[in-house]
Amino acid sequence: MKNAKKPLVSCLLIVLTVLLLFSPFAIASGVYFGADSVYSNTFYGELNEKYDALYSAEGEKIVLIGGSSVAFGYNSETLSELFDRPVINFGLYAELGTKLMLDLAEDAIHEGDIVLLAPELDPQTLSLYFSGSATLKALDDDASLLRSVKRSDLASLWGALWSVTGEKLRYLREGAPDPVGVYNSRNFNEYGDIVYTVKETVDGEEIEVDGRAENVMDGYFDSTTSVIPDRSIVSGDFLDYLNAFIDRAKKRGATVYFAFCPINAMALSTDENGEETPASLDALSIEYGETKGEITGVSLSEELLDRCDAFEYYLERNLHCRILGHMEDFVYAPNYFYDTNFHLNTAGVERHTAGIGNLLYQAENDTDATPLPKSGWMPRLYLPLGDLDAIYDVGDLRYRLTYSDTYSVVGLTDEGLQKETVVLPREITVFDQKLGREITLPVSSIETGAFSGATRLKTVVIGDANRMKKIGARAFADSSVSELYLFCPVEGFLAGKDMLGGARSDFRIYVGRDLGYDTDYSWSEINVKGQPKVLVETDKTFADFADAGN
Repeated sequence: MKNAKKPLVSCLLIVLTVLLLFSPFAIASGVYFGADSVYSNTFYGELNEKYDALYSAEGEKIVLIGGSSVAFGYNSETLSELFDRPVINFGLYAELGTKLMLDLAEDAIHEGDIVLLAPELDPQTLSLYFSGSATLKALDDDASLLRSVKRSDLASLWGALWSVTGEKLRYLREGAPDPVGVYNSRNFNEYGDIVYTVKETVDGEEIEVDGRAENVMDGYFDSTTSVIPDRSIVSGDFLDYLNAFIDRAKKRGATVYFAFCPINAMALSTDENGEETPASLDALSIEYGETKGEITGVSLSEELLDRCDAFEYYLERNLHCRILGHMEDFVYAPNYFYDTNFHLNTAGVERHTAGIGNLLYQAENDTDATPLPKSGWMPRLYLPLGDLDAIYDVGDLRYRLTYSDTYSVVGLTDEGLQKETVVLPREITVFDQKLGREITLPVSSIETGAFSGATRLKTVVIGDANRMKKIGARAFADSSVSELYLFCPVEGFLAGKDMLGGARSDFRIYVGRDLGYDTDYSWSEINVKGQPKVLVETDKTFADFADAGN
């Protein structure tokens, strides 16, 4: 009798073990799929709207597929009027990956449709990269879209379920995020384009103005994200996947084109002894006056033109669809960009839409006509005539003047090397030898490797009055810094690519409550999968560090 019970006991033990192992997963699934959505107001929250617009469009349509440069780069209404058909802007976020956008869009492609493939020229978007965490957040409003996720991506998806559910529980308890600035789903129009306005008070009256009129990047480009015109940025498996998508779309009777994304000329890189280096000012036309220099356009070197031509030739030979225009035609002056090397401002949208629209019109109608006029207006950008090479020691930190007439932290002074806590000032005053006078300008950025070599410094603090624009790559590499406190506004503040490269394994970024860092485009994905959470909210305020700044 005792022996007869063994199989039953064994089965019960197996069932119990399975339940214990998988109950957390079951709980997480129940919360994710059963609870109210919390990401609706975030940038992720627009995916459901774009998907619905794509699948509800009637008749022959134009579908723009890519990342955020598509969302920031087109006036779809202009294209819709030109081609007399619906236009769906199906570009959202590089963190979702190009592959997911292709997978979600494919079943909506029908005979007579036009598909424009316009991924950013970046190794991540030109690969089969897939983020389970980003996808779960984007599909929070409509989990039925998960049916379009390929089987090969399910492991990443379910692997991220526990962490995303934990974050979702916190939002359900404390309130759903409602990001400030441009990265809120309310800033998408009916076509899926970003249209961003802000309220200002003029003569006592509150009016709405264009919130995306000017370049807001420190130095006018993101130096941590070079645009490399080389075949090495395109993975072979992605190229195969993209061509298979193109072939299937053509078989359905659709026409497919590849369209170059907008590229900030300053970020276009040259190969210097095997190291990719942004062209920066060398890619621009500049007119110098008595008091300042003005950026008037693009002037690419022969080397850069040759690299663009070679990369374009590579794409022509390997893509199964026609390319619209030439790569160099979509390398624009920084005057046309907003907050990344791929995100256009309003004037840039007009220029890019006209360029792509005319090329598409010519391709579809076998004509040389250009029905969309090229905008002659370009926002004005100036360069300071101060000493851009000098390094200034002020208090705990060392600074240099940037192209955008602000100061950037480049290192620690001898005094700063002895501190455990350093607070960035809002502005500094220095004597500029080139100008022969004192100048006072804001501190807006931290450069690559700024804190390298620090052995005592533990804490870096940025206050609520600062208007920061960027923290560069490897800013905390090879240093003793273990925590960064941010109390400044997140809008326009870029977390540079590989910002935490080389930093201590216990490095943490503490942000003031309700500032929106956890849902910001640049900061939200800074946490590394499988590692302790790096970006966390704190109950401390800037006042807690007042003495450290003295």
